[in-house]
Amino acid sequence: MAETCLSGIATPYRMMRVRTVILDNNFFVGYRKTIVRPDEVLIKIKVPFTKEDEYFYSFKQARRREDDIAIVNAAVNVTFEPKSNIIEKIGFGFGGLSFRTVTAPKTEQTLKGMPWNRHTVEVAYSCLLEDLPLDPGAPGGMIQYRKSLSLSLFFKAFLAISQKLQKYVPDVSLDEREVSGTYGFHGQELKSSQYFKVVPDTQIKEDALQRPIVHMSAFKQATGEAQYVDDLPQREGELYCSLVLSTKAHAKVLNIDETEALKMEGVHGFVSAKDIKKGRNQFGPVFHDEKVIYDDEVTAQGQILGVIVADNQLIAQKAAKKVKVTYQDLPVIVSVEDAIKNNSFLEKKNNKIVKGDVEAVFKSAPYVVEGECRMGGQEHFYLETCACLVIPKPEDDEIEIFSSTQNPTEITKLVSMVLDIPQNRVSTKVKRIGGGFGGKESRAAAVVLPIVIAAKKFNRPMRCMLDRDEDILVSGGRNPFFYKYKVGFDHRGKILGCKADLYANCGYSADLSMGVIDRAMTHVDNSYNIPAVEIKGHACKTNLTSNTAFRGFGGPQGMFLTETMCQHIADSLGIDPIQVSEVNLYKNNDFTYYNQQLTNCTLDKCWKECVESSSYYERRKTVQQFNSQNRYKKRGLSIIPTKYGIAFTATFLNQGGALVLVYTDGSVLISHGGVEIGQGLHTKMIQVASRALGISTDKIHISETATDKVPNASPTAASSASDLNGMAVMVS
Repeated sequence: MAETCLSGIATPYRMMRVRTVILDNNFFVGYRKTIVRPDEVLIKIKVPFTKEDEYFYSFKQARRREDDIAIVNAAVNVTFEPKSNIIEKIGFGFGGLSFRTVTAPKTEQTLKGMPWNRHTVEVAYSCLLEDLPLDPGAPGGMIQYRKSLSLSLFFKAFLAISQKLQKYVPDVSLDEREVSGTYGFHGQELKSSQYFKVVPDTQIKEDALQRPIVHMSAFKQATGEAQYVDDLPQREGELYCSLVLSTKAHAKVLNIDETEALKMEGVHGFVSAKDIKKGRNQFGPVFHDEKVIYDDEVTAQGQILGVIVADNQLIAQKAAKKVKVTYQDLPVIVSVEDAIKNNSFLEKKNNKIVKGDVEAVFKSAPYVVEGECRMGGQEHFYLETCACLVIPKPEDDEIEIFSSTQNPTEITKLVSMVLDIPQNRVSTKVKRIGGGFGGKESRAAAVVLPIVIAAKKFNRPMRCMLDRDEDILVSGGRNPFFYKYKVGFDHRGKILGCKADLYANCGYSADLSMGVIDRAMTHVDNSYNIPAVEIKGHACKTNLTSNTAFRGFGGPQGMFLTETMCQHIADSLGIDPIQVSEVNLYKNNDFTYYNQQLTNCTLDKCWKECVESSSYYERRKTVQQFNSQNRYKKRGLSIIPTKYGIAFTATFLNQGGALVLVYTDGSVLISHGGVEIGQGLHTKMIQVASRALGISTDKIHISETATDKVPNASPTAASSASDLNGMAVMVS
C-alpha cells in the first residue's frame, strides 16, 4: 500500500471476467475483510518497477525471526526530485496497528516538498503519532511500544535511504557508525559437533553402555509410526470429552446452564461437580487445595466447570461453547505486587535460610548496594498437549488410563482418591509423551480426573486431548519471581553478605510452587561462596493459572538473582563482571550456606579452562571495538557459572523401580518407573541392562511405563530418572 499496486480478480463462473482493483487505503474494509467478493479469486498482482529516484523499503518486527506474525510491520516508499534530496512523493503502510493495514495521509502530505534530513525525521515522528490509530486499551496491548516501534521502523528506512542517497546528493551524509543500523539480520551458518566416548577395545561388543547408539524410537518418530496417547486406536463405545473452562479470573458461579449444549445431536451428557462423591472433589500433588470440577466459585481463568461428552471432538467442542455460565465478579489479584499489597500468600511458616549476621556485614562492608528485579514466567509449549484415554473395566471397579504424564504414580493415587477405590484397581500407562519440561509432572492430573469421572458416570471409554489454548489455560508455567536484595562487598567485588526476599507468583494453588521456592532459595549463591546470608521465600497467591514445575525447578530463578547482584556490583565498581565471578567462586571443601560441604569441587579449574578455551578476553576486545564503531547495533559477551543439584529436594523421592523379565528364548522385557519424554530414557535403560546381563541391545525391549508393573515410582523429573531407574534395572 506504500507503493500502489494493481490486482486482477476474476469470477470463475462468469466466464473469467476480470476486474482490476487498486491496493490502496480502500482495499481493506474490516478485520480480515477486503473488497474482494467471496466468489472471486486473485489471478495476478502488478507491482510497478521503481524509478531512478525512487526508494522502497519494508520491515517486520516479530517475537521470533521465523514463522511468526509481526508485532508491527511497515513499508516506506519515497520518490525524490531528480538528483536531489527533496521529497516529491512519499507513501507509508503499517500493519499491526489496527484491524486493517493503515496508511499515514497527514504525514505523506506534510513531508511532500521537504528535504530528506534529520529535521524532516522529527517532523515525520510528530505526524506519524497523529496518523497511527492506537488508543489506550487497543487489542494486542503494548500501545506505547508499538507506537515507538513504528517510528523506529521509519528511522531504519531513513538510514537505508540516506546511505543510498549520499552517493548522489552532497547534502545527505551518514555517519559511518550508523551504517550498521541499515543491516538486516542474517543467521550464521549452522555448525555442529558430536562428542562421545570411544569405548576401549576390551569392552565386549554386547555391552552397549557409553556407545553412541541411536535413540530406540528415532526412526518410528521420524516416520510418524510412534504412537502417542491420541494415536491409540478407538475403543468400542468410546466417547470424546471437551472441558468447559471458566472465563473469569475470580468470580462466584451463580449458574451453569448446559441445556442448549445437550440439545445438540451427538451430545451424550454433561458432567459437573455433582457427579463426584461428597468429599472427593479435591486434589493436588502436595496440598489438596484444588477442585477436580469447580462449582460455586472460580479463582482463575481456565478452571474446569464441567465436561461435555459427545460422539467426537468437533461436536464436543462446539457443545462446550454453548454451556452458559453466569458469574458475579470478585476482586482480582494478578501480580506479585498486588499479592503483597493485599497480603495474599499461600501459608508456609519459617521459609527462611540464615547464615551469619548480615546486618553486621552491612555495617562493616566497604560497599553496599540494594535493588529490585523481576524474572518473567514461561510457557512449556511441549509439542503434545495434555491428553488421556480412560477405559473403565467391567469388573471390580478396575480402570485403565493412558495419559501424557511425567508422573503415572500420581495419576493412580489421585484417581484412587477421587473414585474412592484402592490403588490396585487403577492402572496408569504411558508409552511415550511428546515433551514435558515439568509441565506434565503434576498438571496432567487436572485433565485426567474430570475425564475419569465422565468415564465412570457413562461407563464408557473416554478420550480427551486439549487444544493448545486450552492447554495453556489449564496447565500453568514457570513461576514469575520478584526480588528485593541488599548486598555488601569489598573493592574486589568479593561478596561479604546478602539479604534477599524472593516472591513467587504461584497462581491460584500451591501445586509444586513450595518446592520451586525452596530450590530457588538454595540457588541464590549460584556458584559463589557467600559468608553471610538471609534469604526469605514468599509464595504469592494470585488469580492466575497455577504455576508448576519447569526445567530447573526454581534453580534459574535463584541464579538469576545472583547474577543480577553480581552485575550491580560490577557496575558499582566499574569492573568486568567476570572479575566478580572469579573472586567469589566456591573452592574445594567449602561449605554452602545450607551446610553442604563441596567435596571434589573442581569449579575453579573448570572456570579457567572455559575462559581460556573460549578466548574470552580476546573476543571481548573485539566486541568492545565493534561497539565503539557502531551506534545502533551492539554486541555482547558474557560468561557465568551455573549449578544444579541433581536430585529431589524431598529425599524420599530419590528412589527408582524396575521389573526385568527374562524369557526362555533369551529375550528380555524391561518395565521401569521412568517415562520416555523424548530424552532417550528407554534407550539408556536398555544400555544399562545390556551391560548388567551381558547381552546385545536387540534382545532387550521396553514396551511402556505402567503402574501395574512398577508401582510407587517417582516422577520423571529433577534430572534424576536415568540414575534412579538405571540402578533399579541393574539390581533387578
